[in-house]
Amino acid sequence: MVTHFSRQIFKMSARCSASYRQVGWFAVLCVHVEWLLWAGLIKSLGVLLPTLQEQLTADTWMIGGLIATITGAGSFAAPLSRPLEVLCGTRIVVTVCGFLLGASVIVSSFSTSAIQMTLALSLIAGPALMVINVLSRAMMGRYFTMKYAIANAIGTAGEPVGLITFAPLTQVLLETYGWRGALLLLGALCLHLGVCGLLLKRPPHEGPPGNYQSIISSENDPIVDETSSPDAEKKSLLRILRDVAKAQGNIFGCTVCSRTAFGIATLVYGSRLFVDSLWMIYFVAYAESKGFSGYEAVTFTTAAGIGNLAFKILIGVVVDQGWLKLRLGLLLSVINCGVALSTLPWMNSYWLMMVNALLFNGFIGGQASLGDIYTRELLGAEELVSAFGWMDLLSATIQIAFGFFPGWIYDQTGSYDVAFVILGFISLLPLASLFLEKLLN
Repeated sequence: MVTHFSRQIFKMSARCSASYRQVGWFAVLCVHVEWLLWAGLIKSLGVLLPTLQEQLTADTWMIGGLIATITGAGSFAAPLSRPLEVLCGTRIVVTVCGFLLGASVIVSSFSTSAIQMTLALSLIAGPALMVINVLSRAMMGRYFTMKYAIANAIGTAGEPVGLITFAPLTQVLLETYGWRGALLLLGALCLHLGVCGLLLKRPPHEGPPGNYQSIISSENDPIVDETSSPDAEKKSLLRILRDVAKAQGNIFGCTVCSRTAFGIATLVYGSRLFVDSLWMIYFVAYAESKGFSGYEAVTFTTAAGIGNLAFKILIGVVVDQGWLKLRLGLLLSVINCGVALSTLPWMNSYWLMMVNALLFNGFIGGQASLGDIYTRELLGAEELVSAFGWMDLLSATIQIAFGFFPGWIYDQTGSYDVAFVILGFISLLPLASLFLEKLLN
């Protein structure tokens, strides 16, 4: 009887474990679709950049800055991820934001000016994307205590899939339905992210949203008569204000910003996101300025997506198996990204551009996957929502302030060469983080 009882417990445990892993893979699916739509939307707008410039009668830097503002402005909503998670739960927030994302892209197809399109995409699409990004990545980090590198690689592989599929798709939609029809159909695709949000569930070890720990009291605790002191009222008021400020800081996760590890992780994350975003926005226009056709430029982005996908999966397996150390992988990725961008002005043949795009996106993809693992290792899984939210906010400030500069340099000089060399140097900034961490340890 004892043996039978033990067998039943083992079966129930196995079923619970399988169910837990299944729900964890739903989080991976949500991360995958979010990255796919983020990369696909930004790349699609990059493909549409020359057409939007002509149809909306705007300068190159203005349209490029508009696209950069989408992720930049959206990142200002990233710190709201934690209070929204506490108030409503990840599932509801991701579902609502997914449907808002699709609706905003559909609305942008009716824009008649660059300002209208900026408002439609920056005020709704950007925040929706960033909140989903923060919550889904944090949920995935909580589920996968083991094999996190592989799960992260599969989840973030949505970015290269978006590069592979959306660039040629947008080119076909543009030639078939025009830029308004293309945006309308892209918005319909974005609505699927809301459906993915419905599949999410909270890890079983977490309490319900808004759950508070009870205050533990003891009969042996001394009773303090605060009214016995003439300064009691003043002290009590100061204590109340301090507790309120502390509580608000905990809700928004502000305390994580005071940690040195947060600054180290932010430099790695922010510089990668900035460089990756501007590459996606301006690369097609850069290739066309070199004399390549629109279809050839889209082919380069397809090769870039293949390299990104292959490197992410490969690095995930290699790191999980212990064949490559995390920091060594980051070091190699950062250096190769910088070299690829800095040498891009000398890539003037079809195959050189193809290889450069494949290598750069392969290593920047590996850096994105390793960066999340690096952040969790430095700050811990429970701080991921706060960390990702504030990292996005800080990155947004830089992106909004300087996201236009490649387009501005092109307007001034007639070439993107200088801009991409500067991006190459910016991509090397994570080396300072690795050096600082090594120095502190």
